[in-house]
Amino acid sequence: MTDNMVQQMLIDFNKEFKKIVLPDDAVTVVRPQAGLLKSLRENDVPIIKVCPPQANADMFFDVLKDVAGIIVKHKPDLEGDINKILSALPADAEAREIFVMQVFTPGINLLESFNEELSPEILGFILNHVVKPFMKQYARKVSTFFAPEQWLKGICPVCGGKPTLALLEKEGGKRYLYCGMCEVRWRIQRLGCPYCSSNESRFFNVEGMEQYRVYYCDNCHGYIKTLNEAIMFDSSNLDLFWEDINTVQLDLLALQEGYVNQPVEITEK
Repeated sequence: MTDNMVQQMLIDFNKEFKKIVLPDDAVTVVRPQAGLLKSLRENDVPIIKVCPPQANADMFFDVLKDVAGIIVKHKPDLEGDINKILSALPADAEAREIFVMQVFTPGINLLESFNEELSPEILGFILNHVVKPFMKQYARKVSTFFAPEQWLKGICPVCGGKPTLALLEKEGGKRYLYCGMCEVRWRIQRLGCPYCSSNESRFFNVEGMEQYRVYYCDNCHGYIKTLNEAIMFDSSNLDLFWEDINTVQLDLLALQEGYVNQPVEITEK
């Protein structure tokens, strides 16, 4: 599969995926005590570590079924693996509640909860997408728990994941990081590697995509795609979700050179 084919497959998949809309009560949050929130901010702990989302299990499995169907539509050769995963999922209500709780608990190896061997790549692809709309709602509900202008870390203040994109704002030139999982953005220092803080990061770009740079770091071997809003033709309808998806070829180039961020979500057999 060529890079252009991968790019188009992800665009087509995500056009349908973004049509999935959750009811407002799909996720509930128990607000931590004020002292705990203060401790979170002082110790740079992502919110999910102490206040995980409580997702409605029935809604979760409905979305899972929808995502599985979209994957099979765009990658029919994966139908056998998808059906095997669907058949291995818990069936009774209590087991489903436990499974969903584990999905949103950092550090849990979900493969260990299955009695049969499943493809970790395909299971991960499915669950990563099922989780996204729930995490987006969760991030909205905990938005008052953190200060995006003061976070200044290379991980998401909500889920603790690595950012998938950076934005240099047109006005003021501030740099913001964007989480592809929960669609949160937060401020980071303008210069240097967001992961190890090295000041030796360099960049490359691609002809015809001058508004994007890929900054890479030889100290930690990380990279971050960066969009410069100042040289965009029109940023009035800027959507970082689609900016991220539409630049997967830049991820692939960085990966080919040995730099890493989060795995680009490509399921090939």
